[in-house]
Amino acid sequence: MLSTFSTFKGPGWNYRTTATRPIQIKAKNDRIRKAIALDLSTNYPVAIDFPKDIPIEAIEVENSFSATFKIYTSKNTEGVEAEYVEFFQVLDVDQSFEDFVKAYWLYPNYIAFELTRMEPL
Repeated sequence: MLSTFSTFKGPGWNYRTTATRPIQIKAKNDRIRKAIALDLSTNYPVAIDFPKDIPIEAIEVENSFSATFKIYTSKNTEGVEAEYVEFFQVLDVDQSFEDFVKAYWLYPNYIAFELTRMEPL
């Protein structure tokens, strides 16, 4: 399953990196096109956005995949504690996938994981 559609390309988001991870889908919501996936390398859960051209309806919970994500951070850091603002604003620093997941659980409205490719493991 391949996608070229991007929900987050726009003035409010900064593209940060692309990551490919082994995941297992734990829950999904077809209506809002989001799923909770467990990263099988770290055991961290992450919410992922499904673009319209990847059929979320066909994905079964508990199945495992190799998934590629584009990771974005919000340009708007209003409401982010001062000690974390630099994480969102300094774009030329390579952050690990784990750093983005940890930041997501602190500030879920400020980080997005957009699925671009998904294949069964």
